[in-house]
Amino acid sequence: MSREKRRRGSTRSRRTPAASPGGSGPSIPTIPIVIAVGVIAVVALIGFLIWQNGKEASPANASAAAHERDPAPDKAGEHVNLPEIYQDERGLASYSGGDVPNTAPHVNEVVDYSDQGLPPAGGPHWSGGCGDDPVEAPQFCGPAPWGIYREPWVASTLIHNMEHGGTVIWYNTTDQEVIDDLEDFVSGNSDKLLVLAPYPEMEEEQVAITVWARRGLIPAGEYSREFIDDFMDDWYCEFDPEGFC
Repeated sequence: MSREKRRRGSTRSRRTPAASPGGSGPSIPTIPIVIAVGVIAVVALIGFLIWQNGKEASPANASAAAHERDPAPDKAGEHVNLPEIYQDERGLASYSGGDVPNTAPHVNEVVDYSDQGLPPAGGPHWSGGCGDDPVEAPQFCGPAPWGIYREPWVASTLIHNMEHGGTVIWYNTTDQEVIDDLEDFVSGNSDKLLVLAPYPEMEEEQVAITVWARRGLIPAGEYSREFIDDFMDDWYCEFDPEGFC
């Protein structure tokens, strides 16, 4: 045998032989393991849902749920019955320990609020950092920073402001006196959780003010500061499940 052949043979002898498909080594029963893991995951999920559904509501969440259900006909504005509107759509709400529909899920999709009227007073909404420019804001962001805007935000952004206990004032009017008075009001209440923005999707020549589950509407030609003051007196920070007020 030549020197070259001996060297090649020596190299091969030091390698670990490759396992053959028909080898006799131990095999791992992957299918039973996958089934067992799946069963454990399902049982854990069922247990969590039972616990979540049965736990007692916090005082803030219970108060928020009561706010949603209360028509309060003696107070300013109209009641928007969000649990009734969203009862079949998105599971159960956390506000009352799981016994009402979820009226406030975070979603990454365009939402149609026409079932509750415009501007909306709650419902599914967007979540994520917005910045302070409605024109440059990324899609599906919310809430907006508090303050005055002269460009519209998407309603799904401002609904998140309402979930945080805030009040949103919307307008669709060319009456500059009305707009100036609204801006003066918000400027004079900079310590409050307020957003003012145009909303071209609502009926023309209208002004609206909303908190979660409550909406006040008035024609721009009938607007007065008293309209805003009365609504704020009745509803400001009445809905505050997350303690932002």
